[in-house]
Amino acid sequence: MSDLSLYKSCLRKIAINLRDGIYKSCHENPLSVMPCKIVNDIMSAALEQQQADGFRADDLEQILTSGKLLELKISHMIKDDRITILQAIIKILNFLKYGCQKLEILYLPRFISASEVFAAKMRSEISEALRNLLENTPNLKDIHSSFSFDLKALRNCRKLRRLRLHFEPRQHWFEFLAKEKDHFQTHKYLEFFTICVIDASKRIPYDDVAIILQHCPELTSLGFIESSGALSQLRRMDISPPELKLRHCCWRDREYDLAEYPSQSPYHGLHRVREEYPSQSPYHGLHRVREAVLNYPTIEELDFDGCFSRSIPCLRNLRNLIYLNISLGGDESGSAFTDALRAIGPQLKHLSFFTASPMDLSLLLQNCHNLESLRIEANEFTVFANPAVSLPNLQRLTFNCIHDNGRRVFSLLCDCNELIELFILDAHYFDDETLHHFLERNSLSNLKVAFLPLCGLTEHGFSDLLLNAPQLEKVEIFSSDFRRNHFERVITKSNHKALCDGDIVLARDEFFERRRKHDEC
Repeated sequence: MSDLSLYKSCLRKIAINLRDGIYKSCHENPLSVMPCKIVNDIMSAALEQQQADGFRADDLEQILTSGKLLELKISHMIKDDRITILQAIIKILNFLKYGCQKLEILYLPRFISASEVFAAKMRSEISEALRNLLENTPNLKDIHSSFSFDLKALRNCRKLRRLRLHFEPRQHWFEFLAKEKDHFQTHKYLEFFTICVIDASKRIPYDDVAIILQHCPELTSLGFIESSGALSQLRRMDISPPELKLRHCCWRDREYDLAEYPSQSPYHGLHRVREEYPSQSPYHGLHRVREAVLNYPTIEELDFDGCFSRSIPCLRNLRNLIYLNISLGGDESGSAFTDALRAIGPQLKHLSFFTASPMDLSLLLQNCHNLESLRIEANEFTVFANPAVSLPNLQRLTFNCIHDNGRRVFSLLCDCNELIELFILDAHYFDDETLHHFLERNSLSNLKVAFLPLCGLTEHGFSDLLLNAPQLEKVEIFSSDFRRNHFERVITKSNHKALCDGDIVLARDEFFERRRKHDEC
C-alpha cells in the first residue's frame, strides 16, 4: 500500500470514528492539536462519508469546533430531505462559530432551491447563524453562499478575495465594504465579486457597482454582472479608474435589458421606453458601451451578451482584448464585426460569436490567425472571398447551428494541426466526405476530446477518424443511422484507447461553456 493510500485509509477511519462518537469522551478535542491541513482532509473524508450515510451535523462537531479548519466546502450533491439539510446547516454554522478564527474558505453552494419547504423562519435562522459566523472570520478569503445574509457581516473580512453570492441581496450590493466615519474604506484584496443569480427583469443597480469599482482596486472580474453601465457612469462623473485591474467584463447593449424591454425582444425599440418609463429619457444608456470603452479600454476578456450594431465599432479600441464571446444583433452586424476584427483580430486568442446576419466567414477569420479557441454559432454565410483561412494555433473548435453550411466551413479551414478539442452540435453534415476533405489540409493527431452527436459518419468514416486521432481519449458519438454502441464496437475492433460513453463528454464540457460556468457559479 502506498503512503497516499494509507493516509486516505486513516482519514476514512477517523471519519468513521467521528460518526460513531468515539472521540466524544476525550477530555480535550483531539483535532485541536492537529495541523490545519490534516483537519481539512478529515473534514473532506467526513463529508464524503456523509454522501452515503446522510448529512449529520453532530458527526462534524469536533472538526468544526477544533479551531483548525481552514476550508468548509459542502457539496451540492448531498442527497437528503431538504428540511433535514437545512436543520443540519444551521447546526454546522453554529458549531463553526466557536472554531472559525482560521477559516479561509466557505462554500455553501446551491443544493437547495427556493421552495415551500424553505420556510421563512428557517431562512431567518440560517441568515442569523451566517451573520454571527462571518463577523468572526477575519481570515476569510473566499465565500460562495446560496443562503442570504446581511452583507455588513463581511466588513471584518478584510482579506476577502472572492465573493460569490447565489442570491440577490435585499440591500445595497456594496454593504460588504468597511466604513469609517460614514466613508467607505478601500478593500485591498477583493479580486472577484459577483451575484450568481440575477433576475433579468430587474435593472442592475449601477450606482452600487460603481461604488464597488471605486473601492476595490484589485478587482479583476464582476462575473456576469453587466458592468458597462457602471463604467459609463464613472466616466460621466469624471471618475477615471486608472488603478483598476479589471480584466474581465460582461456587457450588454440596452436593447437587450429585460428590465427595459419586458417583451424580451431586442428589436422592439426605443419608442416604448417613454411609455413604460416616463421618467427616463428614451436615449438613457444608449451609448453606455462606447463610454465604458472610453473610460476603461484595457480589459482583456469580454462577454458581450447582446451587441447592437452601433457598439461594434467600439470593439476596435479594446487593444488588450484576447478573449471575446459575443452575440451580435442587427442586420448590419456581420460586416461591422468583420471591420472590428481587422483591428483586434490579430491579438485574439479565444473567439466565440453568434449572429443571425449573413457574413463572409473567410474575411472575418483572416485577421484572427492567432486563435487558440473558436466557436461559431451562425446559420447563414455569404460567398467566401478567400478559398482558405489558416489557423495554425487553433486548439479548440466548436460549431453550433451552422447546419447545411457546415461542409463549406470545414472546407475553409487549413493548417489546424494543433486541435485537442472538437465539439460539433447537430453534426449531420460532418460525414465521411467532410472529414476526408478536412484531413487533406489539417491534422487531428493531437485531438483528445470529440463531441459528435447526430453526426453523419459511417463506420468507415469513424475508423478513419480514429486512425488519424491516435491521442483521442474521450468521444461522444451517435447518428441517425448508428447508435453509440455501434461506434463502441468500431473502437474495440481498431484497438483504440478512446472511451465512448454518454456521460464521458457533455455539451457543457466545451471550452466556452466551461468558462461561463466557472464565472457564473
